[in-house]
Amino acid sequence: MNWKYLKDNIYFSDGSLRDIYVLNTSRVDWENWIGFVNQNYKIEFKYYDREGEFVSNDTIIFEPIFKRWDGINDLIIDATIDIGGILVKCYFFSEDAIENDITPLEVKSLEHHHRLMEYLSCVSKILNKEVLLTIENYSSLPEKLITVNNDHVLIS
Repeated sequence: MNWKYLKDNIYFSDGSLRDIYVLNTSRVDWENWIGFVNQNYKIEFKYYDREGEFVSNDTIIFEPIFKRWDGINDLIIDATIDIGGILVKCYFFSEDAIENDITPLEVKSLEHHHRLMEYLSCVSKILNKEVLLTIENYSSLPEKLITVNNDHVLIS
């Protein structure tokens, strides 16, 4: 793959983020994703504990996420995953879709692109689901930039 093509068509700078989606997920999928990123990447996980105190941790913890989804709390919970210099953000909005954000400016080379594709491919394999890289706030098929299904990567 040609870096110029990727930079101009996938990682172009327009002030927006790129979204990574795994659709139709369950808590089991989330647990599998969390286990994978906790074991393989540097993590910064931030949330509020039972007393309302801000906590930062180096692994993602299930309990505060599930409590948010169950309506027990509505506090912001987020994680930053460092994928070889590309910071992937996750805010745990909904249990039915794993959504990550990246800033396209952090993908600075073909090597960075390959690292990101490796992450997407591993997620696809672990969950046995398609992974999409889209423009920010994806809503329809033409906006897909990259589709990953196991080892198969389709660049639009």
